[in-house]
Amino acid sequence: MSELDLSPPQVIVRLLMGFISARAVYTAAKLGLVDQIDRAGSTEDELAARLDADRSGLVRLLHSLTGLGILRYGDQGRYFLTEVGETLRADSPQSIRDYAIYVHEFLYDLFRHLPDSVRDGKPIVEQELGAPLFAYLQQHKDAAARFHAGLANRGRIETPAILAAYNFGDCHRVADLGGGNGAFLSAIVTAYPSVSGVLLDRAPAIDAARNGHGGPLPRCELIEGDYFTEVPTDIDLYIFKRVLFDHSNEEVVKILRNCRAAMKPNSRIVIIEGLAGIRNEPDLAHLMDLTFLLVTTGRMRSREEYNDLLGKAELRLLQCLPTRSDVSVLEAALL
Repeated sequence: MSELDLSPPQVIVRLLMGFISARAVYTAAKLGLVDQIDRAGSTEDELAARLDADRSGLVRLLHSLTGLGILRYGDQGRYFLTEVGETLRADSPQSIRDYAIYVHEFLYDLFRHLPDSVRDGKPIVEQELGAPLFAYLQQHKDAAARFHAGLANRGRIETPAILAAYNFGDCHRVADLGGGNGAFLSAIVTAYPSVSGVLLDRAPAIDAARNGHGGPLPRCELIEGDYFTEVPTDIDLYIFKRVLFDHSNEEVVKILRNCRAAMKPNSRIVIIEGLAGIRNEPDLAHLMDLTFLLVTTGRMRSREEYNDLLGKAELRLLQCLPTRSDVSVLEAALL
């Protein structure tokens, strides 16, 4: 039966059962299943032995993954990875494995509280974790490592699209504020040998950067700090990549004003974020906005909303560039 043949109740049933597909993908990532599939394909018995898994249970997962387009069942009873399935391999250049684990071990359980957050408009994370998100991450290194690895994992796959859309080469010194383990800054200084950088983030992220988890950071200074209180000076370009949508409008204006106070006359700010989805159109942004409702004081915003926030910080929006990924690049300067 095709999607077009579904009755309205059947459409709802499929939407309700969508979480099972997501958990099947997570299980494949968590168990390292896709890493055990040979390039020439692997049989059910081979995979059960390699994973030390019950054959019957594993076969049911394998069948599900073929229906989801993660695996393909081929000749001689062998399973092969599809192009989509390859992205769950730990060694793939497009690996999304860490992000899959982060989503399901950090975010998934919070969604049982979505009705409460919809009713009161407040994030549930402090009640669930015992502290605001970033304070919790400061106190729990394992959770922080999983958090930063997951976000860096997703960030890496969109980096080529960002570098293709925006020229960072006319800057001498850039600052990635809240830049995690430095993966994006590493990509910039690698692509532009004349550019030096500053990475500002909290201790767990800076520790990961120092240990090379985000890639090489030549010509870069690593600073443990908080952009609410500390913004480096003598910077040509301040970068906020997937940062501001974690914060309320009031917090965003405060952060931007901190940058404005530190900016030189020709300095610029680049905000790299997904924009709010359009009503009546299917868009991942709509679903991501529900995540922010649960986890942070932030939200998905439109170009117009960012323009308004920039104006309140005495900044002006120069341009908004789409990319071939889920994010856009908004460039701003002093009024």
